Order: sequence, then C-alpha cells, then structure tokens
Amino acid sequence: MSRGAPIAILGGGPTGLTCALMLARSGRTSVVFDAQPVGAAHADRRLLALGRGSWQIVQPLLATLPPRAPITDVFVSSAGEFGATHIGARDFDGAELGATVFFGDLVAALERAAGASPAIAQRRPQRVVDVQQAPDRVRVCCSDSEPFEATLAINAEGWAALPGADARSDDASAPVALVGDVTLSGAAAGAAFERFTREGPLALLPRPGTPSLRSLVWCMSPAAAERRAALTGDALREELQQAIGVRIGKVTSVGTLHRHRLHERVRAEVQAHRCVAIGNAAQTLHPVAGQGFNLALRDCASLLDCLVAHKDDVAAALADYVRRRRADRTTIAAVTHWLPQLFSTRFAPIAAARALGLTALDLVPPLRNELAHLLMFGVR
Repeated sequence: MSRGAPIAILGGGPTGLTCALMLARSGRTSVVFDAQPVGAAHADRRLLALGRGSWQIVQPLLATLPPRAPITDVFVSSAGEFGATHIGARDFDGAELGATVFFGDLVAALERAAGASPAIAQRRPQRVVDVQQAPDRVRVCCSDSEPFEATLAINAEGWAALPGADARSDDASAPVALVGDVTLSGAAAGAAFERFTREGPLALLPRPGTPSLRSLVWCMSPAAAERRAALTGDALREELQQAIGVRIGKVTSVGTLHRHRLHERVRAEVQAHRCVAIGNAAQTLHPVAGQGFNLALRDCASLLDCLVAHKDDVAAALADYVRRRRADRTTIAAVTHWLPQLFSTRFAPIAAARALGLTALDLVPPLRNELAHLLMFGVR
C-alpha cells in the first residue's frame, strides 16, 4: 500500500472523522462514507465525557474547540455506605481531569476540520451495503453508486457493519438508562459525580454553558425505568434526590428524561483481513465511568501508530494493532461490565469490601492516581 492510496472509513461520526483527521495529519488520504448528510448530527445534545488523554488526541485536529465544560473533580460514592473517593485536579498539579462536550458540537467541529483537509473526501449521504475483500484491496459497495476500491476499510460506523460479534446482553432484560438534564444546587461547577446504587450506577456530569445544570445518566432495570417514566415531576425529583443523597447537592428540577437500553457487546475479533473495527463497531460498553468514546479515540491513535510503524504494510499493521489494543479493550470492557454488578449486590461481605475499597482509594494517593490514570489514558 502506498502512502497516497486511499483508506475507506465507514462512518462519519466523531470516531470516523477523528480517524480521518489523524490519517490526514500523517499524509494519508481517506474517503469517509456515511448514510447521513453533513450537518445531520449538529442538533444532537447527548453529552460526551472526554478524559484528559482523549482531549490530547482531539485538540490538535481542530481549528476551534467546541463549547466544553471542564471536569476538575470526580466524586465516587456508594449509596447507603460509608466509603467514598475524591479524584481531583489537586492530584495532577491542578490540570483538568477532562471535559464534557455535546455530541453535535464535537461532530460539527470535526466536520469543519475534515472539510478543510484536501486529504479527506466525504461521500454522504451514501449507505454502505457491503464490503468485499480481495488479497490486495477492499471494495466498498454503496446502495446508489459504483463500488469504491481502497487498500483498507476501517469500520467506525457501529455494531452491525461487520460479522463476528459476541453479545453480553441483547434482550429485553438489559438495563435501561434514563438520560436528561437536572438542576443541581450546592455542587462546584467542575464536579462530576459517580454514584453507585443497588439498582445501578448514576452519573451527574457538568454541562457546557450552564453551571447549575448537570447531565444525568441513571441506570436501572427496565421495570424501574417504566415506573419512573410515569412519575410526576416532584415525585421523580424526590426519588432522584433519595438516590444521590444529600451530600452531593439539592435537586431543584428534573428535565425530560429519555430511555436508552444498554447493550454491552465486545467483538471477539476486530480484524477480518483488510477490514478493522474501531470504537462502537468493536465494543459497546456500559456507560459507567464514560469510557466508550475514550476507548474509541485510543483505537484511532493506536491504528495510526501501527500504520506508521509498519510503513503501511496492512497485514503487519493490523496484526500489531490487534495485539496492542487487546489489553486496553479487555480491561476497560471488564471494568465497565463488572463494576455495576459489584455495587448492586447486597451480599454483606462484598458490601463491606467495596466500602473499604473506596475508603482505601481516598486515603492512599498512589491507588487513587492509578485509577485516575486508567480512566484518563487507558491501559498502557
């Protein structure tokens, strides 16, 4: 594969565009395929939490940063138990732990950067219906255009685009997250909260533009989500206040909450000859600790490193990529899978152990810093 040969990227979301921009900075050309036109996602108000390591990947790619809310402190606690941990900028010479950004704002900034790069072509809206492989190239087949040949296909679109998936939970009993905005008084502007309840984890994240607002991700069973969806505003606010406790702050209002079913999926093999899956196409994680998109960005960075290291020898680069990403993918997938289960059990010995564990993290800075580094930078 020559440096000038095109690489096909399936998916024009934040992962696919980030990958294209990183390839462009290294002198590699790419063609991005997406079924949606440019601008279709700009109104998306979902919140993404990026760790410090993720911002170090994204920032150099953008001419202007989208509006963001810094995260300076993360408070981790377990409902009804004494253990708690505070990870703060104080532990890292005052540097931010990360920041949140709206999905649509980040996509808009990435689209502007991609549109300004002569090394990136975008074919949108075009829906990819098949990827055919030959020994020395791939053929991307779209529903309404001639096939496109590339040396490599990077699947950044989503779970269904490549075969070979293992589904951990993909049924009606899978947990549900209630997602929306709440007004919280008494909490510092840069504070994020991860609260473990017996029903599931609950996160409150700073929201760009309005310090008093927090973005809520409240995980629970489908039955509990159904019941809470029918509650009046005051009743819902009281239940949320009970779940977070009094120390975090006072919930003064709860906006419209949307239900999202949580499916955990981890692809056993991310490579199929000249096709490779990254981001949500490779793994879909539980939202606890907000690791999904951060893991996707590390996928992008590692894939580029492998292409550079192996001078664009696709077979060698992808084999190396699979090896390099195994520990990070496996560890983060395991942590996000087991944490909610660990904190949901009422078994007394486990409850005592988790309370003592949170206390130890708070009292022993090296342990706390190791956890913070894992969440910000992954497994290195």
